[in-house]
Amino acid sequence: MTGPQRYTVAWSHAITDLSAEQADAAEIAAWARGHWTVENTVHWVRDVVFGEDKSQVRTRNTPAVLAAVRDLIRSALTLAGYVNTAAGRRAHTERHRVLALYGIT
Repeated sequence: MTGPQRYTVAWSHAITDLSAEQADAAEIAAWARGHWTVENTVHWVRDVVFGEDKSQVRTRNTPAVLAAVRDLIRSALTLAGYVNTAAGRRAHTERHRVLALYGIT
């Protein structure tokens, strides 16, 4: 048996140009939760699967270029049907499979 469950409450403020008739608080809260779910998922994949935070590349535009390449790879794997990016990377460790993923054969 585990100990008591603990809950955390966080307050967030948002500014919008929508009127109360156009978007109520529940709708805005749902949008905010959805936005952060996507943000956290993408950042987790970039950090854990691709090791972005461990990268020591700091010269000129190279960090931004590598981030774009990581996003391209993640998107290609998603379009190929991989729900798990790490599994998709493991499945494409051979050159011919990577080229086939991008339609270069």
